[in-house]
Amino acid sequence: MKKQLVITDLTRMQRGRVCVAGYDKDGQCIRPVLHPPGIGEDTLLIEGQPAVFPFAIVEYDLLEPRPQPPHTEDWFYAPDAVRIVRRVKDQNRARVFEWSLFDSVSAIFEQPILGDPGHYVMDGRGPRSLGTIRPQAILKAVYEPGPEGAWDYRLSFVDGQTALYRLKIVDLTWHYYCDSLRDKDRAPAQIAAELTTVLKSSTVFLRIGLSRGWAKFPERCYLQITAIHTVPDYLEGKTFADFAPK
Repeated sequence: MKKQLVITDLTRMQRGRVCVAGYDKDGQCIRPVLHPPGIGEDTLLIEGQPAVFPFAIVEYDLLEPRPQPPHTEDWFYAPDAVRIVRRVKDQNRARVFEWSLFDSVSAIFEQPILGDPGHYVMDGRGPRSLGTIRPQAILKAVYEPGPEGAWDYRLSFVDGQTALYRLKIVDLTWHYYCDSLRDKDRAPAQIAAELTTVLKSSTVFLRIGLSRGWAKFPERCYLQITAIHTVPDYLEGKTFADFAPK
């Protein structure tokens, strides 16, 4: 089944893998997936040019739905049939989120959000694993060295029900953008402060998603920020490929 999706999420995973999600013309959220090892970051390019990125309209050949609540959006697809159709015009970007906008984080998942540590919901239940909010307030972006040479990307914000969250950011483009600023000899704390200022002065749409269960907590799906979008666009029309390490 051929289906055109407006891409909204490009999530960075481990070992060069990514997770992609978007919406069809009827407002249905779809996450194209492949059997392990999954989608390689290199497949986001076609003939050396970015083809799968937020606000690109991309055609997929969807083969079979594979819902696993709360990850109800999963569809297997034919990887050789992916093609970019066009880009969403800048003036239409905010309209993309009308399909997926919720008043609060809890309204997205429709099940209790538990904590300590972090924020999570229980696996095996719930109608969806992705949604959009407009935060009531941006508090602080975090960008700092993490364990074992990794970097930590987080954001503190208040949602529409005045609930406070501090979530991990797994947005591939945000990661590359932050790292590209560090290459210009800016200190991480300075980069974080500058990004906080940018977000506070913009209209912000946060894509909130759920991780899969993992070895330590297989029954937990932790909340994470899968994409950060702003109006005006903090990327100035660029994509992850413009900031990716050479």
